[in-house]
Amino acid sequence: MSYDLFLSKEYFIFSCSHIVIGESFFEKLHGHNYTVQVNVVGQQSKDNMVVNFYDIKKIVQPIVDSLDHHLILPKYNKHLEITETDKQVIVKIPRLNKEYEMPKEDVKILPIENTTVEELSRYFTEILKKEQKFNEEHIKSLKVSVCEDDRQGATYSWEF
Repeated sequence: MSYDLFLSKEYFIFSCSHIVIGESFFEKLHGHNYTVQVNVVGQQSKDNMVVNFYDIKKIVQPIVDSLDHHLILPKYNKHLEITETDKQVIVKIPRLNKEYEMPKEDVKILPIENTTVEELSRYFTEILKKEQKFNEEHIKSLKVSVCEDDRQGATYSWEF
């Protein structure tokens, strides 16, 4: 028997803008009000909990806060050329002959390939799975869902 613990708080929301670009598509600069939900599957610990909600909150909230009201950019997208100066971030999209320049303080460059909900859910999961609380023997899996609105999103799952 196992439990599927979930946590989705009204403050697990971040508003940000992004550019999505791939081999055959380009979405102009636009934004969303993203929501995050975390699921942890496992057995109860000696404290009769799969994991303490507080432990999830103290990890997820700083991530959400760091992304809120920023332009998020994918560090590893081969279609973008990102240059950082002391005060600016310059983004070039050579094949479209586009260039954006923004104040560095308004931009977060993430270690992902694209700023899709799929990549964002994996980004959150990768951070959470490094935490000791999620690497205990009774934890079986970790899932993070990131949604652009209440009707579209993605969930990334990690089995321990």
